[in-house]
This record gives sequence, structure tokens and C-alpha cells, in this order.
Amino acid sequence: MITLFLEPWSHWCVKVQKIMSYKKVPYQVSRVGAHDKRELIKATGQDYVPAIVDGKEIVTYPDIPDHLEKLAPQPTIYPDHTRAVAKAIENWAHYRLEEMVWRYSVPDMPKTFEDDVERWVFIEMQETKRGPLEAMAANRAGLKADMEGHFRILESMLADHKFLLSEQPSLADFAVFGAITPLTYSGNTIPSEFKALTNWSRTIDKI
Repeated sequence: MITLFLEPWSHWCVKVQKIMSYKKVPYQVSRVGAHDKRELIKATGQDYVPAIVDGKEIVTYPDIPDHLEKLAPQPTIYPDHTRAVAKAIENWAHYRLEEMVWRYSVPDMPKTFEDDVERWVFIEMQETKRGPLEAMAANRAGLKADMEGHFRILESMLADHKFLLSEQPSLADFAVFGAITPLTYSGNTIPSEFKALTNWSRTIDKI
């Protein structure tokens, strides 16, 4: 049984969970708290999620999709020879799209934590990196406009296919779904004008 170490609000972790579900790879979850990573470090020797322990093999976040592709080749996450472009969109999703979604969503994230210590650590980490959450909340309209500009790119991509690159889901879909997840996890929704993106998100969510 594969053990997946994750934080439930992490876009990287959501991507990996969706790939594992799509490929029907059985796994067990070990939840990692923002305030306590001792079990993760003990098991993997590092402190980033997602990480999987597959027997004696430890696989960290950059290498997990291809590890799973090798472990369970079908269904593939690179349909119709889309590997290169799927990898490019994965990179954009993690390093650009997710940041736009995160800046809009993060003021609402503290309420999702039940543990007071974990909530405090989360807020300290976010404010050290991005500044006061109150400042982001005050600039909500501008941050929403930035996010929606990226959503329009996705809406146009979905005009030609059921999924982002073809009629089958790919790594691109799972990475983009992960990047958008902070929006719904924090209690927000995809704006109603993005009908194709909303329907696509519901489809991926069911996998």
C-alpha cells in the first residue's frame, strides 16, 4: 500500500490525489499539519508535500506523476501525445495560476483550520511571504480581476475539448484542478460567467 503524505489544501497534493484516483492506484493518506511535520520528515527525510512512500521507495512532488504513470500506465495522463504541452501547463498551473487563485482565496483560509496552533502557523507563514491577510482582503476586487484573467484562458481552452487538451483528462487537467482548489476549499466558488470551467471542474471533482 502506498502512503501519500499531504496537506488537504495543497494544490500539489490535490493533483496527486486526482491522478491516483484516475489510475485507481490504492493508497492511504497521512495528513501533515502545517505546524508539525515530524512524521513526514521521519518517513521521507524531507519536509515538503506531497510525498509518497511506495515500499522502500520515496518519491517527492516533482517526480510523483511520472512515477504513477510508470506504475499504472493506463489510463495515461498523457493522451494523444500531449506529454510536452501537459508538462508546460502543469508548470503554469503551479507557478502562476495557483498564485492568482491563492492570493484571492487566502484571507478565507484560516477558518478552515480546526487546530488553533496550526491556524496560527499557517497565518504566520502566509503573512511572512505575502504580507498581511487584511491587505489582501482589502484588495479583493483587484485580485479577483487578476484571477479571472487566467480563468478566461482556461475557458477558451475548453471551447474545443471536453478536457484541456483532448477528450480525455491529462496531467494538465489535474494540475489546473489542483491550482483552482484553494478557491473552493476556502468557501468561494468559480464565478458564474465561466460556465465551461465550472462544468469541467465538476467533472474532474467526480474522478
